[in-house]
Amino acid sequence: MLSRLSFFYFFSSCFILVLCSCNPKDRLEIEKSASAFDIKQGEASIHQSNENIMNAFKAGDSAGVANSFAVDGKMMGAHAPAVVGRDAIRHYISSTMNRGMKNFEINTIKIWGDSSLLAEEGTYNFSDSTEKPIDHGKYIVLWIPESGNWKMFRDIWTTDIPDSSALKPATE
Repeated sequence: MLSRLSFFYFFSSCFILVLCSCNPKDRLEIEKSASAFDIKQGEASIHQSNENIMNAFKAGDSAGVANSFAVDGKMMGAHAPAVVGRDAIRHYISSTMNRGMKNFEINTIKIWGDSSLLAEEGTYNFSDSTEKPIDHGKYIVLWIPESGNWKMFRDIWTTDIPDSSALKPATE
C-alpha cells in the first residue's frame, strides 16, 4: 500500500510541476511574439498603402483603391450606409470618381496597435481636377494582415463640412 501512495505522490508532484512550469514558458512565448512585432514596419506599410491609394485615385483606378481593402472590408462614411466587400467598395469608389472627385489626400496623425490589428487616425481632403476643394474631414482605419500585407478592414470617416440640415433650428 505504501508503494501505491508513494507512486501517487510522485505522480501528483510531477503533474503539478509540469502544470506550473507551462505558465511562465507560455508567457515568455507570448512576450517574445509581441516584442517581435515592429510597429515601424506596420507604419511604413500603411504609409505606402496610403500613397498607392492616393495615386490610384488620381489615376481613376477604382480597383487599385479597392484592392487596399480586406476581402470583407467595410467603408462607413458620413451620411451614407456602410459599403461592405471589396467589389462593392470598388463600385462605390468608381461612382465617387465619376461625380468629379479626382484628388484625394490622406494625412496620417497616428498609428498604433499590434501584429493582429493596427489603427490609423488622420485627416483627408478631396478636390476636383482643378484642385477645387470638395470635402475634408477626419478618419479612423482599422488595418489587418491579409495575405502578407496590411489591408483596410474598417474605414470610417466623417466630413468637417457642416450638414445644412443639422444647422436648422428644430420646429416646435
